[in-house]
Amino acid sequence: MSEHRGALGARLLLLAVLASGAVLLATTAARRSSVTPRLQVAVTVPPQAWLVRRIARERADVEVMLPPGVSEHTYEPTPQQVARLASAQLVVEVGDPALLFERRLLDGLGGRSRAGASVVDMSRHAPAIGGDPHLWLSPQAMRGAAVDVAAALARLDPAGASAYEHGLHDALAEIDDTARDVRAQLCGARGRRLYVYHPAWAYLLHDCGIEQVAIEAEGKEPSARELVALVDAARRDRARLLFVQRGFSTRPAQAVAQETGARIVAVDPLAEDWPANLRAVARLFREALDG
Repeated sequence: MSEHRGALGARLLLLAVLASGAVLLATTAARRSSVTPRLQVAVTVPPQAWLVRRIARERADVEVMLPPGVSEHTYEPTPQQVARLASAQLVVEVGDPALLFERRLLDGLGGRSRAGASVVDMSRHAPAIGGDPHLWLSPQAMRGAAVDVAAALARLDPAGASAYEHGLHDALAEIDDTARDVRAQLCGARGRRLYVYHPAWAYLLHDCGIEQVAIEAEGKEPSARELVALVDAARRDRARLLFVQRGFSTRPAQAVAQETGARIVAVDPLAEDWPANLRAVARLFREALDG
């Protein structure tokens, strides 16, 4: 009799375990079905990824088209990247025709012409500085793009509109704080000249009236005569620091530095952490300008 009761108890326990497992699986499945799929967003350069992630937080997956450590002027997009771009629900582009890899990437979509995606074009908000496609370094352009990104995300995901509004508020505050810190660093050096290898920083320097003197122009290294003129100018300006960028040859910069005694410093206009990078670069630029 006791054996029968023991067997019955074991069967009841097994049934209870199976029932609880079924309830757990059903609850997990219900939770999964209620989770809103994350929006798929494609951006051209890493600083745009900072902007989208700051606004969307966990509600979007962000794909950056430009890999780290390459030149934004010479990189050739892959067919896989074109395919991923074609599946994006939101595309954030720089929008400057001088950014050739972006043009190749978007042209690779062919007849689709991004018809299935919302598009944010940063160039709509850039101040009028011709010839420099690095307009994400402009706080004004980033601020305008933030508003457009938040609006596009809310259209695609109305349930997240409140979250995007809060994200936009935080992003705009961070952009404004960064712009204020950069101006505090640089605007005291109005009218001075900064020596760089590649002319990527006009949008950052414009508001403070600082001129960048570039060793390379339009993708071409300087001639021997141009290099001599650059050395003479750098000596007159008592240039202490010479700024280079990953993905570009440093040989001409090293020649100028050797002749002038300037120190070569690497800075990255493509770093994803836009606020931290601009603050760090502004401090380095001020050190150079104080010389």
